[in-house]
Amino acid sequence: MMPHSFESILENLPQGIVLLDPASAVTAFNSRTLDILGLAAGAIRKGMTIDELPGTRDCRAVASRRSTTGKPQISQFALSDGRMISLTSAPSKDGGWILSYEDISTLIRVEDSLTEQHHRFDAALRNMPHGLCMFDSTKKLILCNPSYARMYNLPESLTQPGTPLVDILAYRSRVGNGPVDTATYFDEVFEATARGAVASQNIVLVDGRVIKITHNPMQNGGYVATHEDVTKTVRLAEELRRHHDQLETTVQSRTAEVERQARELERMLAQERNINELQRQFVAMASHEFRTPLAIIDAAAQRLLRKRGAVEPEFLSDKVDQIRASVNRIVDLMESILSAGRLDTGKIDISYDACALQSLIRTCCERQSTIAKTHSFALDIDRLPEFIDADRRALAQVFTNLLSNAVKYAPGTSEIRVTAWEESGNVKVSISDDGVGIDPEDVPRLFQRYFRAGTSTGIAGTGIGPNLVKQIVELHDGSIKVRSARGRGSTFTVTLPIKRTGNASDNSDAA
Repeated sequence: MMPHSFESILENLPQGIVLLDPASAVTAFNSRTLDILGLAAGAIRKGMTIDELPGTRDCRAVASRRSTTGKPQISQFALSDGRMISLTSAPSKDGGWILSYEDISTLIRVEDSLTEQHHRFDAALRNMPHGLCMFDSTKKLILCNPSYARMYNLPESLTQPGTPLVDILAYRSRVGNGPVDTATYFDEVFEATARGAVASQNIVLVDGRVIKITHNPMQNGGYVATHEDVTKTVRLAEELRRHHDQLETTVQSRTAEVERQARELERMLAQERNINELQRQFVAMASHEFRTPLAIIDAAAQRLLRKRGAVEPEFLSDKVDQIRASVNRIVDLMESILSAGRLDTGKIDISYDACALQSLIRTCCERQSTIAKTHSFALDIDRLPEFIDADRRALAQVFTNLLSNAVKYAPGTSEIRVTAWEESGNVKVSISDDGVGIDPEDVPRLFQRYFRAGTSTGIAGTGIGPNLVKQIVELHDGSIKVRSARGRGSTFTVTLPIKRTGNASDNSDAA
């Protein structure tokens, strides 16, 4: 009989235990052996030989190999129900054996499952399109997949566990695919470690590629990193951004152009409305202007008709002067209208020639004297040069218009002053009156076509003359200025070059 304590220990062991004497006969066993081997009670008994035990063939083989080292011998065998049993045979000090049975079916299944998972993991690593690597806390390689090695053209020696990262980067630098900025290469590693979470950054390589590296920290201080070539994605994003910027610029440009065209159209429509209104006013004024001299002509003709043969020379002369003055007024109106039309269509010609300006001014004043006998002309024009380069016919219109306006807008005075002189290669002609003058706010608009100042109310006129004068003067590369105040008269000063400019033609078209 075994001591009670030994039997208790034997029964509480998790393995099935069978003790054999030197003759390979059973001396003791525990009930766990029956459970593991799937045997009924009584299937194992003391004194039975090793041949009667399950797995006897293996047992005999083990028993026959008397190990000189004294080390346990392990074998495996399958039961009829498919379970796998591990048998450990260890020699005892008395020359016998201790047999230990253990059901390893679950362990084998776990090992098989782990092996299968390991194979799947290896297959996944091998077939990953992105590079994957794992480094320990000392930045030594734990593992990497083939994509990582191909991405950087690493030799096999640099893909072995234990390879320092510094050696990998040094190699990459030599072959030309290292990072452009090595100073910030590990920033994301430190950030991922500090955050305890994933961190990513795009790294530009020397060969131009852009690699997205994602670091995932491990508890032992190491990290797992994936390397993804995002060069095409980055380039496409940059190209898309450029196209977006270009499109935005184009849209802004087109929008600005549309807005500009809309403003221009609005301006032109407003100008068209203004022109239509001005033309309407002009037609009304022109009708009035023509009606007055025609009425004078008609009245003079009727009085001459009534007198018939009994016409005194003084009466005849007076009526003839009225008729001639009215005809001249109509001619002036027609000439102004026709000249304005020629300017609008670009058909007015400036024919440069030697123009005796002093003689021209005197002629214009004499003509006005015959028309307006209520006014006299004080001339100070002896300082003018003998000739200037100008169109005599066009300048005659300028001074005729200015003189007639001076007379017309100075009905309560009798003297018109004409002063002319030479100054800095130009001639200046100033025509002054003491008439109604012009309000300050009307002066800037005085040379607009059809515009009439507020002080001209009740005085005949179309508003064509000043605009026509300005355009003819500017066609001569000259200028005209006015100085005036209400009730104090006006002074118009024309400036003309003595010699025509080199870019002016002998027969210049206004267009």
